[in-house]
Amino acid sequence: MKHQLSSNTLQRKLVKVFLIQIALISLVTLAGIYAAKFTLEGILVRAALQGEAEYFWQMRDADPEFALPNTMNLQSYMMVAGDNSSIPEPLKDLSPGMHRVPMDKLVPIVFVDDHNDQRLFLIFDEVKVSRLALVFGIMPLAGVLVVLYLLAWFAYRQSHKAVSPVVRLARAVSEADFKDGHLPRLDLGEIRDITDEEVASLVSALDRFTDRLDSFVERERNFTRDASHELRTPIAVLRSALEVIERKYGDSASPQVNRMYRTLYDMEALIETLLILAREQGQSLPQQRVNINDLITSELETLRIIYHDKPITVNVEEAGMLSVIAPERVVQILISNLLRNAFNYTPRGSINIRVRSDGFSVADSGVGMNQEQMNQVFKPFYRAEQQRQSNGHGIGMTIVKRLCNRYDWSLRLSSKMGEGTEVSVHFPSAQFSAD
Repeated sequence: MKHQLSSNTLQRKLVKVFLIQIALISLVTLAGIYAAKFTLEGILVRAALQGEAEYFWQMRDADPEFALPNTMNLQSYMMVAGDNSSIPEPLKDLSPGMHRVPMDKLVPIVFVDDHNDQRLFLIFDEVKVSRLALVFGIMPLAGVLVVLYLLAWFAYRQSHKAVSPVVRLARAVSEADFKDGHLPRLDLGEIRDITDEEVASLVSALDRFTDRLDSFVERERNFTRDASHELRTPIAVLRSALEVIERKYGDSASPQVNRMYRTLYDMEALIETLLILAREQGQSLPQQRVNINDLITSELETLRIIYHDKPITVNVEEAGMLSVIAPERVVQILISNLLRNAFNYTPRGSINIRVRSDGFSVADSGVGMNQEQMNQVFKPFYRAEQQRQSNGHGIGMTIVKRLCNRYDWSLRLSSKMGEGTEVSVHFPSAQFSAD
């Protein structure tokens, strides 16, 4: 899922870059248009009207009857010796300089210039000029914009094409199924056919890495399986020797023999767990309907014998019969580890087991843990300082966590120093029948 999100994020980034390019091009273009507009109005038009006024005054000085400018885009009025009777009302109060004045539903540019006792009003109609600017300025600019947009789109497509194999490769890796315990051969059919040298190098490197990783996992699995098998023989010899000692010395050796029996039991459980996990990686374990109540009862019978010298009271609360579809040995290992932990880390007190409609919980009145210890408890071989005098190897909760993750069971842990620990397991698809 994480790889899939990364792939989608990469595609979104490409689209984002493309949209940013388009937005920047558009903003720069608009800024250029407005800058050109203000330049045209503030500089070019002003210079043209000033030149027009200077030319008129020169011609009027040479010929007092020289006509006022009157063209398609320019209209003019003259005020002589303060007589503004012939001047349109909106222009009468204007001072020399450039203005914009509302006139006849338009807002033309008006340039006012004084010469001797005369005042010239030049009214510039920019509508027609704007149309010319549209034809000879905006249209070519629009063509340039289209070219820029096409270039940005081409760059986006090329980037998408270059990144697409990486995205597909990430998707293939994220969709690989590891549940059978083997590293699968990635389905890179179409990607392998891509002639790009960088993509081919990446695919080849990934294949080599997968092969090395698969070999490493296989060696670890074989070692776990072989070592577990080899350890069974000395444990069986030790058990036989303990039985001989118990028969020979009777009750006098009972405390020591009992401690050795506990150690052997823990070792046997650990070896059996390792074997189950090794087989689970190699092939799927057969699933069946498992009765949780019966497994708890069976495990408690064994543990009561082994820990009979501990002042511990065990209470079992069953609201009904709980069953789940799963490998029976896996569920047995799960229950065994939780119950043994409760016995190991409870010097005296009680253990309460509750079977609910969706799972079960094991609560003890033992040494408990603080928050820091709870954060570390699922790490392999971790044992809190106050728990180091207890039996166990420090991997029971690691195994429990691993099994719950493997079968999508929920695991919850709560604990308080000096008060005890409670572990709850929730089975999402459990079946329950009330008493």
